[in-house]
Amino acid sequence: MPDATAPAPNEQTIAALQAATGHTFKHPQLLLDALTHRSFAYESTVPGVRHNERLEFLGDAVLQLISSDLLFRLYPDASEGELSYLRAALVRASALAGFARAVRVGPHLRLGRGEEATGGRGRELLLASAFEAVLGALYVDGGLRTTRRFLEPLLRQEAARAIAGKHIKDDKSRLQERAQAQLGVTPSYRVVSESGPSHDRTFVVEVLLGEHAVAHGEGRSKRQAEQEAARAALTDPGWQVGE
Repeated sequence: MPDATAPAPNEQTIAALQAATGHTFKHPQLLLDALTHRSFAYESTVPGVRHNERLEFLGDAVLQLISSDLLFRLYPDASEGELSYLRAALVRASALAGFARAVRVGPHLRLGRGEEATGGRGRELLLASAFEAVLGALYVDGGLRTTRRFLEPLLRQEAARAIAGKHIKDDKSRLQERAQAQLGVTPSYRVVSESGPSHDRTFVVEVLLGEHAVAHGEGRSKRQAEQEAARAALTDPGWQVGE
């Protein structure tokens, strides 16, 4: 016979996720919505059950903002390209699924019978989506400061792992790898022009593969202009042998 004093599954879920996020929800239903997969909502006979896709949409935007702001502050000398690649490492599905596992989202997911039977509770993309939905719920209930307080420690750890594991490659590194693999040459860079006052210079740089200039880039520093030139070369199929 069940223990009449034991909390219901929904209460257990809310308590566990509140402990994991460090936030007591004024509207705990938001947490249940965040953990509800579409398959559960479609199979439910209870009217008004909401799945987590709207919260996932919002959580994705909040994640982009908090991760961008954090990286901007952590790496003041990084170029826009470097920050973009680092952010991509933080918000990729495998990283988000890792965050979800760290706060034990999986055991509390509400899945339909088919998803449950096929291992959806451990599926990377499903976990990543649910984690974004939890962020959305946290933002709606507690605001940006509360969400940042929960998320930033996870992002800091992942950024350190990404850098240590060299998972991040800027455009110059990517171009060098591709050019060496396809053509056996190392790109070089040459300043074409400089303009503007000394406190606000603009540089135009061209990137060369052998003797041939294949792209140009412009920036407020030589480094930025080189990154822009490399990015332009990466998007120009003219010199590339193939992917």
